[in-house]
Amino acid sequence: MARRSRIRAVATAAAGALALVAGVCGTGPARADTADAARAMTVRFAEHELFIGTEPASVNLSYRWKVAGGGTAHHVHLTVDLSGVADFAEPAPSEHCEGDLCTLDLATATSDFHAITLVPKPGAAVGSSGTVTVSGTASDATVTGDRLTLTNGRTQLKVSASAEQLHQVPGDTLTFPLDVWNNGQLPAAKGVELRIDTTAGLHLQGSWANCRDVPASGRGGHIVRETLCDFPTPVEPGKQYALSSPLSVKVGDEALRDKIFYEFTPLTGAAPANGPGTPLTLVPKGAMPSDGNIDPYFTTYVDSVNHADFAVTGDTATGRRGGHATLRATVIDRGPAVVEDLLDDDISLPVLVKLPPGTKATKIPDNCQPPPTDDGSDPGPRMGRSSYQCSFGDPAPGDRHVLSFTVAIGPGTPAVSTGRIRTLEIMKGLDPDASNDSAALTLRLARGGSAGGGTAGASGGRGTPAGSGAGGAAGASGSVSGGPSAGSGPLADTGFGGGRIAWAAGALLLAGGAAVALSRRSRGGN
Repeated sequence: MARRSRIRAVATAAAGALALVAGVCGTGPARADTADAARAMTVRFAEHELFIGTEPASVNLSYRWKVAGGGTAHHVHLTVDLSGVADFAEPAPSEHCEGDLCTLDLATATSDFHAITLVPKPGAAVGSSGTVTVSGTASDATVTGDRLTLTNGRTQLKVSASAEQLHQVPGDTLTFPLDVWNNGQLPAAKGVELRIDTTAGLHLQGSWANCRDVPASGRGGHIVRETLCDFPTPVEPGKQYALSSPLSVKVGDEALRDKIFYEFTPLTGAAPANGPGTPLTLVPKGAMPSDGNIDPYFTTYVDSVNHADFAVTGDTATGRRGGHATLRATVIDRGPAVVEDLLDDDISLPVLVKLPPGTKATKIPDNCQPPPTDDGSDPGPRMGRSSYQCSFGDPAPGDRHVLSFTVAIGPGTPAVSTGRIRTLEIMKGLDPDASNDSAALTLRLARGGSAGGGTAGASGGRGTPAGSGAGGAAGASGSVSGGPSAGSGPLADTGFGGGRIAWAAGALLLAGGAAVALSRRSRGGN
């Protein structure tokens, strides 16, 4: 090969290696699509239905703009057109508007917002409605605008409040008489809809022709039943109406900290046809009250006297010094109370696990951490500990969880080493049976001493968990999978492991070696 050809081959190989490394490591020439993305700019209203002439009488009309791709638009001119609502609304005197047009000029625009205050015109007809638009131009961007609907006046429903219910017991029946009134300017002309949400310990009694149950899984807050009742009765401004019969709710065996939520909203379409049976109706009750609840919804909390039994079972495993063993403990919620909605807080059942002396954890469940420190400081790494605190969110009767710990057996581990698992109190007096709140985690050394030189990673034999059938509880429903294996590092968490770096480095080294070899051959040939 001629010398010039060899030099060209060396350069080509080196460039290829550099390109390979750049591709693996995610570097290289930046894509030139940012400028194109910056050519698109959108302007959107914060709300698409607004009301004026209510309380307060004015309304803030807010809009936000954003340039795609995080780019910048230049010489931007934005216009809010109020001509569609000019019969009943106008800009506040403090706004910089000319007639029905309010403009905003920006030398540069990235992402920001602006607001305009509108006030009702004196003597404007209640119920008037129209459209407001926002549009714009830019020297280097295409601007996409938006629109909203503005109405003079609105329907404002309010519902009566109910006192908190304390010291209830399973089997009690509670009644909730409900009133609804309208202190707005517009009637709920097509009627109203009542939504009733209850948690696990409260059972709504009765059925009505105009009410139906709907799935409540998406409601959140541990709501287990949602009922909708439609009333075709118009609710006029200034008038109050009552349910023809109070809501009746029974306190169930699962009750502990529960709530009933109810809300009235205007019907936007015709009420569904009644089914069989007697409908629940609205009865006129005269003028609306001058005070009371200010919202169309209300939540009543129900506090019951009840208990929940949390039981744990331990485990016995065998192993050798220098080897590993696996201990599995079981946590069972035996109810009857549902401990999941203590005044809207997220509730977790805490469990303290102390591993047998002489062992350290090498694999733990995802829901376990080192116990919190007294001063609130970081307790440090998760692995290599001898004690952990585990938690189970929203415990419910029948829940069964398995905690699996893989431990390294130290050289000083005694022949029989015993740790412990126990539940921690989450509410005083909630679990009256302390006899099953803790259990032993026992490790027995197998005969024959240490594990020797090549079997430290093998699991030791294991016994049957206390209180469970043969084979342990590893397959129990609701078991918790183990956490990260020993030796995992930060590269494993980033999604960019050492394998790709090593591959890239190898490729670079290979290309460099080839370049040196070709160079030497070239010098030898000359």
